[in-house]
Amino acid sequence: MKNFASLTQITIFSKIAEVGSLSAAARELHLTPSAVSKSLAQLEERLGVLLIKRSTRSLILTEHGRIILERANAIITDVENTLDVARQFGKPEGNLRITSSIAFGCKQASRVISKYLSVYPKVDANLSLDDRRVNLAEENYDVALRITSEVNSSYAARKLAEIRWVYCASPLYLSEHVPIKHPDDIASHACLVYPSMTKEGAWSFQNAEQAMVVKVKARLASNSSLALLEAALAGQGVACLPTYLVGEYIVSKQLQIVLPDYKSDIHHTLYAMYYRSKYANPLVRSFIDFLVSEFGEHPPWEKALELAQSSKKI
Repeated sequence: MKNFASLTQITIFSKIAEVGSLSAAARELHLTPSAVSKSLAQLEERLGVLLIKRSTRSLILTEHGRIILERANAIITDVENTLDVARQFGKPEGNLRITSSIAFGCKQASRVISKYLSVYPKVDANLSLDDRRVNLAEENYDVALRITSEVNSSYAARKLAEIRWVYCASPLYLSEHVPIKHPDDIASHACLVYPSMTKEGAWSFQNAEQAMVVKVKARLASNSSLALLEAALAGQGVACLPTYLVGEYIVSKQLQIVLPDYKSDIHHTLYAMYYRSKYANPLVRSFIDFLVSEFGEHPPWEKALELAQSSKKI
């Protein structure tokens, strides 16, 4: 009788190769590191080849390991697709783990997750808000909502929306200071600065005709856009903030866009990031599809802004 490797051993090997660590694979699979190490050793013994070279700092696939991994992933995908067919007879259910930046999570992600849970009552969700870039594998998240100008090639990424930034201030602040008619006028104003939106201490402006940079004086600098929003509402200065955060305050006239003909020269996009292997799970797939349908070409916060601005012109 042939000494076949088990599906469990193949799955564990594939997970080790995916996350690059025995301990990370153990956490994601809810096993002990010793069980993961033993499973890998048994698989190598059964196959009669070394699959992974171990060192104190890293794990490296051997040539045999790369060949076996390709076949292992194909086997796992076939099994997941087979199970997926069975799952599709019912609605998604289970626990969905999501991570998001604090500002976007508070203002937008929590709202859309609530709508999703209303549609799928058998789903529970765990939303973790953190501005650091978490490791999906090590911390066992299903989906990361990230606003970035760069996509991590380790993950699959579904584009959800373009993120637009506007320069804004409270009507009180604007009434007490010199008018802002040109980007150069910003230099004489108190500014509320989000570090990643500056280039060497300057804000960038672009319209249909030109692009320019203006050195700004930071009245308050913070890596929290929520803190800058509160300062802007309190009349402390001019801020550069994303429309998903300030849209409702512009609609309610608590904030006012300055230099509406100019936009920031720094671009960001909202993505749903996940491991490709998890997309076969109907729970993950249905949530990402739901996000796409909710945000669409024009996300709701942009629609509200456009409606307010169009009614203002009438």
